[in-house]
Amino acid sequence: MKNLILIGAILIGVFSANSFGQSTLITRNSVWKYLDNGSNQSTQWQSSNYNDSNWASGNSELGYGDGGETTTVSYGSDANNKYITTYFRKSFVVADPTLYSSLSLSLIRDDGVVVYLNGSEIYRSNMPAGTINYQTLAPVAIGGADESTFLQSTISPNLLVTGNNQLAVEIHQSAITSSDISFDLELLGQNTAPTAAVTRGPYLQMGNESSMTVRWRTDVPTNSQLRFGTLQGSLTSTVDDQTVITDHEIRVSGLQAKTKYYYSIGTTTQVMAGNDTNHFFITSPIARPSDFYRFWVLGDSGTATASARAVRDAYLSFNGSTYTNLVLMLGDNAYQSGTDAEYQAAVFDMYPTVLRQTPLWTTIGNHDTAQSSTPPSSLPYFQMFTLPTGTEGGGVASGTEKYYSFNYGNVHFVCLDSMTSNRSSTSPMLNWLREDLAQNSRPWLVAFWHHPPYTKGSHNSDTEAELIEMRTNVLPILELWGVDLVISGHSHSYERSYFIDGHYGNSTTFNNAMKKMPGGGRENIDGAYRKSYLSPHLANQGAVYAVAGSSGQISGGSLNHPAMFISLNNLGSMVIDVQNDRMNAKFLRENGTVADYFSIIKANPTAASTAIRGTVRSSNGSEMANVRLTITSPSGATRSAISSSFGTFQFDAVAIGETYVISANAKGYTFASRILTVDDELADLEIIAVPQVGYQPPTSRDSKRSFIKMVKTHPVQSGQL
Repeated sequence: MKNLILIGAILIGVFSANSFGQSTLITRNSVWKYLDNGSNQSTQWQSSNYNDSNWASGNSELGYGDGGETTTVSYGSDANNKYITTYFRKSFVVADPTLYSSLSLSLIRDDGVVVYLNGSEIYRSNMPAGTINYQTLAPVAIGGADESTFLQSTISPNLLVTGNNQLAVEIHQSAITSSDISFDLELLGQNTAPTAAVTRGPYLQMGNESSMTVRWRTDVPTNSQLRFGTLQGSLTSTVDDQTVITDHEIRVSGLQAKTKYYYSIGTTTQVMAGNDTNHFFITSPIARPSDFYRFWVLGDSGTATASARAVRDAYLSFNGSTYTNLVLMLGDNAYQSGTDAEYQAAVFDMYPTVLRQTPLWTTIGNHDTAQSSTPPSSLPYFQMFTLPTGTEGGGVASGTEKYYSFNYGNVHFVCLDSMTSNRSSTSPMLNWLREDLAQNSRPWLVAFWHHPPYTKGSHNSDTEAELIEMRTNVLPILELWGVDLVISGHSHSYERSYFIDGHYGNSTTFNNAMKKMPGGGRENIDGAYRKSYLSPHLANQGAVYAVAGSSGQISGGSLNHPAMFISLNNLGSMVIDVQNDRMNAKFLRENGTVADYFSIIKANPTAASTAIRGTVRSSNGSEMANVRLTITSPSGATRSAISSSFGTFQFDAVAIGETYVISANAKGYTFASRILTVDDELADLEIIAVPQVGYQPPTSRDSKRSFIKMVKTHPVQSGQL
């Protein structure tokens, strides 16, 4: 069972060794049993086995005559012949006596006191040496400040036992005419925390604009503390959990959106990890188009092999210092059976740096359940991940961690369960999906699950039930609500579709009419895929379906599904960037090369924009391929394109009336940069390259000038794209 999630600091379990350094066994002002009838109790009342059920009870301070008593005890019927001895008893529970190195006893006694633990004397004050009985007087009358001062003493813990323990106390008067008695007591256990080490994490879960969950595991049970703050080295806020556990989970709320927080993890007395530049998280941004987000997608990554490490290292090298906003795992996260040990090797030991800085969002695959479609709730997957069941992520509550939704900036993510949940059209999962999508207001919609609707890799979407049911029952719902991208794993390959809609049958039923736009969505070759930027989402405009199940191994297959623009038997992962009106996706191979890429552009209908197209030519008039062109917007944002084999290039969604800088670069050539204000007549460019001095181009003579020639065309209104 998952641990209690805390918001703020609490204290629980005060009768056991839950707080390392010091544990409260008996508190001041607690309830005591007492006997105030002046009787001779001999020694049997000191025993743990003594029956005190007929004794009275009350909160301390107990006594009479001082005016500060919570519970008043009797001195008898004669004020000139008061009872000499009053007896007190209290039981307390100790879970593990070996945790204590000493006990700290604090008490008020007026006048004399003897204290027994489990039948043996452990302390006396203001009482004569030797045998004590109910008629023994205290030698000195206590008065003044001494009547309310807690005396301190350190006691050996050797008499403690596991379970119930009994403390017995007798208070003695110094005279039968004494005006008062007083008693209160506190017992603390001093315990040193065992040497603890972090064996898993920390890792981040279920982040949003104002909250984050941090989880970690220790090799021995400890309490938990998360320290955090916006300045590294100054972690001024804390959240504690006094429960002694090995799997720790703290949720902190009240954070600021799009803010970097440094943190540390440990106990209330020990920092185990963090408070450095490598332990931080950034809260989700509010929905704002200008923000840049990067998502890393791993499918079937759970092999814990050199192949998985190569995919990981390629991404880390490609990504550099760019912050990864979230990580998606598409199932089969830990082979072969999703055991705790397999998850340790395949996930937590494989991606420690990323997971301590970036929230992880997962879906469940067949290898995460040991191939069971009805796994128990004790499955490691459900124990080690904290996923939304309510509205924590910003979507509609699903009531289960098997499927859920969440928002990140302008993107609404939907995670479905293709392995263990009912996939019929009227199932709870699909009814929830309809409700969730109906309430979504974010302009981008991304769905992910394990079993792909289209594949001809190591699995076949024409013949396998899970794949067929997800295609026939789920895709019509998603496409009705304008889904943009669907990502799955299961097949150990990379397959990426055209921009399609309405393909719900087997592969032989696919036809070109199902392609909403031709081409591969490559902006610099055949143009990006385009959709309207409208909310609610327009139905059936087209989506890309990607199989990204090669993050841990490749398994081949025919790789010939007709809906696919490209199919590769290569290791890799997907990198998805979202900013403004565009989503750029790449398939990054394990060798660091980008083997596929595409863009989806959602043009804002309220703003006029156009596309700048053009051709790069050398000074002799021949087209030039592989020239890098860069366009810089008024805000300083840059986009690049590479000229095609025909020398052509295109920059989409440039705003009419804005000023851009266009530059180009190729070895041996000089290009004149141009500051360009886009008006309603400007659309196309011709860029001429001038060979540098001393450089002889393959054909043609050197030209003595370079220029950018403006070609006038009519602009395209983005709402019409």
